[in-house]
Amino acid sequence: MSTQALAPVGLAIDGPIATVTMQDPAKRNALGGAMLDGLTRAFRGFVGQDIRAVVLRARPEDRVWCAGFDIGDLAPDFDPLAPHGPLQALFRCVAECPAPVIAMLHGSAWGGGTDLALRCDIAVADPTCSLAFTPARLGLPYDPDGLLNVLLRAGPHIAAEMFATADPVPAERALALRLLNHLVPEPELEAFTYALAARIAANAPLSVASAKQQLRALAQAMPLPSATAQQLQEGRRRALRSEDYRDGLAAFRARRPPVFRGQ
Repeated sequence: MSTQALAPVGLAIDGPIATVTMQDPAKRNALGGAMLDGLTRAFRGFVGQDIRAVVLRARPEDRVWCAGFDIGDLAPDFDPLAPHGPLQALFRCVAECPAPVIAMLHGSAWGGGTDLALRCDIAVADPTCSLAFTPARLGLPYDPDGLLNVLLRAGPHIAAEMFATADPVPAERALALRLLNHLVPEPELEAFTYALAARIAANAPLSVASAKQQLRALAQAMPLPSATAQQLQEGRRRALRSEDYRDGLAAFRARRPPVFRGQ
């Protein structure tokens, strides 16, 4: 087995199976600059290698799998989900990784952390897992790709509830809603996940990679009309420039309830 540190990310390769570990407990594995850079470099490094399955995980002792985009990096008028920003670059790397990526979920995931988990090809969790999309608590507009990903997995009504309430979805309900592939007892999570990765790695890699590529393309096979896309982007820009977003950020940092006025 070979290991490498892309602080605050650990990378280990054991034959055809790679493990990418988020390891920044002080920030609850938030997706700040260093974390995004380390994750992106790890996934880019798999291209051209004989890697047939990837496990994305946190450390076993972490109670938060990923806290989402680092709030400290947010500012009014700044769009963390901009098409050419570092978070979207990471999501593209996960999508373009030839090997299936398995999110091994122990602990809670929030906002962009939930999005990251659901951008993986397969999600395996134990009962400590919960999934939440929290942009509405900040006044931050989410992007169409993230919304579409939840819509395709769980349907429009569940996507609407998750984004409107920002409530965490516990693991058992997440499994019933098809947000998770498997829910296993906590002591069995690691063994189950790596056994799944081994079964994938034993199959023909070109066939598996082709299936992944086709499934990704088919899931987004109906492009939006340009007028609709422009309308959606204008709605996002309005929210990013709003007083609600400014107060949402200020309230989070001051640890007080935000006051949203719809302007």
